[in-house]
Amino acid sequence: MSRDGWRQSEAMFGFFRSGSAPRSPLRRKSAPSKESLEVHGRQVEVQRRARKRSLGLTVHVSGRLRVSAPKSISLKKIFEFVESQREWVENNLAKYEVVRAAYPRKLVREGETFPFMGRALVLTFEKSANRTKYSVRIRDARLVVEIPANEWERFDRGAIHRELRPLLVKFYQKAGRELLTARVERYANAMSLFPSGLSFRSQKTRWGSCSSKGRISLNWRLIVAPLDVIDYVVVHELAHLVHYDHSKAFWQLVGTQFADHRVRRRWLREHAYDADFLAPRSELHA
Repeated sequence: MSRDGWRQSEAMFGFFRSGSAPRSPLRRKSAPSKESLEVHGRQVEVQRRARKRSLGLTVHVSGRLRVSAPKSISLKKIFEFVESQREWVENNLAKYEVVRAAYPRKLVREGETFPFMGRALVLTFEKSANRTKYSVRIRDARLVVEIPANEWERFDRGAIHRELRPLLVKFYQKAGRELLTARVERYANAMSLFPSGLSFRSQKTRWGSCSSKGRISLNWRLIVAPLDVIDYVVVHELAHLVHYDHSKAFWQLVGTQFADHRVRRRWLREHAYDADFLAPRSELHA
């Protein structure tokens, strides 16, 4: 969330306190591109932009606070700008605190739950029949990490195993790419709309896109969503092969496949951070 201008800013959870400014709040880390401010104990990154004409304050959902500013403006003015936004900032910080509480950091430990195709799977560790190879499987409502037999005796099932996170991400990525490929093929045939190409990405804010050349890109992290939501995204991008906008005709075409597309779209908004644990760098947790 962000807003530009002297009367605008953006936020994240309860960090401004009443009272006078600290005696020495302004600090330069190194070069101008690496400037920062300290505002009541919080670091504020300052990003100078040559063509910037006004101040803008952004607080990411993780709590990182950044000001974009013209090159010529002083740090003192930037500090005053940040302080002037106290009430607006506090309100937004409170909203972000609620979001983070709803999505605690996922830890690779036995008993942790991970979303997969709309279900909450419980992570468990089991001994593998293979002596040297790790693997991941789904059994019933469990996400099973199989530990090589020659390591099982010294494997601590009660510990947090950060080293296994890449294995889980790889499993999700493979599953996502395979499922999305199959769903694109199904709905391309059903709608007689065939993309010129299909690729996969891992993005923070986009579930899919369609280029002007008819190439569709899908976010493999969609594998966390229920199948009906996954299908909606696929149909949405296929419809862009005909209507490169969100006109009434576009939604009518989507509606030929799903009359309840608004419900499916709402799920994506309400579960925006379900796949955050698969990101190389969490957007929620610093």
